[in-house]
Amino acid sequence: MPRTATGAHSAGAALDPVSADALDRRARNADPGGSGPRDAPAGPSAAPANAPHGLLIAVAAFSCLVVALQQTLVVPAVPQFPALLGTTQEAVGWLVTATLLTGAVATPIIGRLADLFGKRRMLVLSMAFVLLGSVIAPWGGIGTLVLGRALQGLGTALVPVAMAQMRDSLSPHRVGGALAILSATLGVGGGIGVPLGGVILSSIGWTGMFWTSAVLSVAAILLIALVFPASAPADPRGRFDLVGAVLLSIALTSLLLAVSQGNTWGWGSPASLGSLLVGVVSAVAWGAFELRQASPLVDLRTSGSRPLLFTNTASILMGILMFMNLLLTTRTLQNPTTEGGFGWSASAAGLAMLPNAAAMFAVAALTARLAARFGPRPVLEIGGVVTALGYLLRLLVTPSAPVAIVWTTLIGIGVGIAYAAMPMLVVRYAPPRETGSANGVNALMRAIGSAIASALVAAITAGLVAEADGGIVPSATSLGTIALIGLVLSAVSTVLASFARRQGERHDGTVPSAER
Repeated sequence: MPRTATGAHSAGAALDPVSADALDRRARNADPGGSGPRDAPAGPSAAPANAPHGLLIAVAAFSCLVVALQQTLVVPAVPQFPALLGTTQEAVGWLVTATLLTGAVATPIIGRLADLFGKRRMLVLSMAFVLLGSVIAPWGGIGTLVLGRALQGLGTALVPVAMAQMRDSLSPHRVGGALAILSATLGVGGGIGVPLGGVILSSIGWTGMFWTSAVLSVAAILLIALVFPASAPADPRGRFDLVGAVLLSIALTSLLLAVSQGNTWGWGSPASLGSLLVGVVSAVAWGAFELRQASPLVDLRTSGSRPLLFTNTASILMGILMFMNLLLTTRTLQNPTTEGGFGWSASAAGLAMLPNAAAMFAVAALTARLAARFGPRPVLEIGGVVTALGYLLRLLVTPSAPVAIVWTTLIGIGVGIAYAAMPMLVVRYAPPRETGSANGVNALMRAIGSAIASALVAAITAGLVAEADGGIVPSATSLGTIALIGLVLSAVSTVLASFARRQGERHDGTVPSAER
């Protein structure tokens, strides 16, 4: 039975594109220069007088950056961990897998808890997991390290909750720009994590990576506690769906294990097929259970609405495209020149991602302006087109390493534009009481995309190989195949974005009067 909104007026304003556009226009007319908020905050919690909106955005962006760093900061040390810890490369692989799994499970759960118990509490809790994991990881062997990485992964849930908090605390005309900035920090964190991790590894040692994360997470916790308002629950009459959380956790863990470990276990092995089967069965059981709940973990009716369904599907593809860009670029720069590469060192290849990270952050302000002028859906389409152009140029015209880096940066700009537009679409079409969980689902889709990209690139580079420099390396054909897949997926994401609208809604976000 469909759920009814608590407060028909506020829910209707959030769900009606005409109302949303009118609200955006009124906000821009009230403050055309964007110099400061003149409207009431968009949600139930206003920022305190001593916490300017700019400060709220800065603290949220810093916190998201700290979380994003956890994904790539340890990457430079992964090849050294077997020798440092006396373990196997397969065991070390769990340092990445554990973070992925816990992040995927925690994101929708903590997003829902934020709607039930308040967002600031969940922001502090998410960052506390990062702190705990950072402190635990250096004390012991591979088991303690994997545990610490798993706890760090729980912090991933902070990002969608921070985005939902922006809707609650900021004036409507500030929300789009804030979401664009927070989205950009995800790419920036991923881009600077590898070179920063390399510097820490060479100067302090591998434990320094975790102590750095601990210091940053303490700073984020203090800033959140001091600056963010204590928001009222968005859905105070709801309850936590424990059974749904357990079923979803089993489904996500099983499916992501099959995807992330398929190359190691063998795609046709009993472990891979068993994990896939358990994941599919659990996902079907979870969906059937959620549709019968009055207060579900994830409202599938909302998530299944046309705008959010196509937005989330495009998010999976954008997650693939972003991570594929990172893996393809570092692999291309390090590959021998005889196999389509340029023979760079791993550290130099990591540094080459810095322009990409800077570009993703730089386009945030432009994306906000475009979304304010044309709406977030056309902006998502623009992101898909720019990403497709970057992959096309990578495929056809890559005569030198600097040119490859330029095309990589162009892809980063496209992905950055799309990443900024997606939470804007979620905020526009999700009911206010479900903003946290809806953003959590969207973030989960991007995380699943990253996992798929990792498995896909690993499978292609392991299957299409050549002999060069006395060893086996990915062939030039494998690199071209990855770029071609990126081009196709970019085109598909653009098409999906064009359908992320309500029935009868025009491309500019308005509805003809006859259909209102």
